[in-house]
Amino acid sequence: MRAFDTLRARLAAQPGDASRAVALAHAYIDYGRSTGDARYLGRAMAVLEPFMRTPAPPVPVSLAHATILQSRHDFLGARTELEATLRHDPDSAQGWLTLASVAMVQGDYATANHACVQLANAGGSFMGMACTSSLRSLDGHAKQAYALLGLIQDPGPDAPPDIHAWIEGLMADTALRMGQPDIADAHFRNALRWTPGDNFLLADYGESLLDQGRAADALALVIGDTQSDTSFLVRVRAEVALGDARAPADMRAMDGRFAAMEQRGDHLFLREQAAYLLHVHHDAAAALRLATLNWKTQRSPKDARIFLEAAIAAGQPQAATPVVEFARSSGMTDPSVDPLVAAVHP
Repeated sequence: MRAFDTLRARLAAQPGDASRAVALAHAYIDYGRSTGDARYLGRAMAVLEPFMRTPAPPVPVSLAHATILQSRHDFLGARTELEATLRHDPDSAQGWLTLASVAMVQGDYATANHACVQLANAGGSFMGMACTSSLRSLDGHAKQAYALLGLIQDPGPDAPPDIHAWIEGLMADTALRMGQPDIADAHFRNALRWTPGDNFLLADYGESLLDQGRAADALALVIGDTQSDTSFLVRVRAEVALGDARAPADMRAMDGRFAAMEQRGDHLFLREQAAYLLHVHHDAAAALRLATLNWKTQRSPKDARIFLEAAIAAGQPQAATPVVEFARSSGMTDPSVDPLVAAVHP
């Protein structure tokens, strides 16, 4: 928080300095992402808004703005801004990395591959290999991806903690796609040693533990993080699985959080809400409605999984045909998805 005060004071001294605005915006973005507090994305957006109203916003401003849109799951808006920015600055490594990430979430593997190649040209082999490995873990080449990540697992003593954690997190997710949860577990723990309390890692690891039937471990992992919606959701699901006495009250609290999101028109967590409705409230029809809506913008293995699970539970397996078609055309494979695809379309 003290760092925010310093950055705000520097910007106040020169409010027209785009570099100072971007520095403050990135501080807000990083804090909002690490804690799961979406209010900081709004603060970052407000800092950048005066510069975004100019005829030609500086590239760093546009990139930071696109990152906010990505974090708000406005992937179409983020992609539009990124593509425009990269036409003006084709050597922007951050631009290509963010575009690759957005394209992967959208299931556009061809665009993601192109962005990874351009990222390697602009940012070097380390970034290119990390990007390509992330993509290969999605399109049926998880073992190859894990081997590539192993080559860059140690980015060197001068790399910041978040880079170490990023690579370990990628290796964890890739190990899960290889059907190796024990290996993934070690990488998750390594990642959290680098960035303790990281919101995305806690939620990702917590969901993995729940999938393994380790609800007690999942609860212990997130018990101290009540601010983050995703961590609190892991907590509620773990409590329900364990028959914990706190579950009814926390379910009501989680219901209230989702209701508040809907009032704000906030659709950040459609996949997570669909999973909550299916696995906690056992409302397959409502889960299927949200999973269908979510699939229009997000096509990761986790998005595919909840769509398939909800469709099967609702007795409407044909509703998940778009997922089956995507998996077959893209080559997407995942141990949590493949059996469901086979069940829907043998």
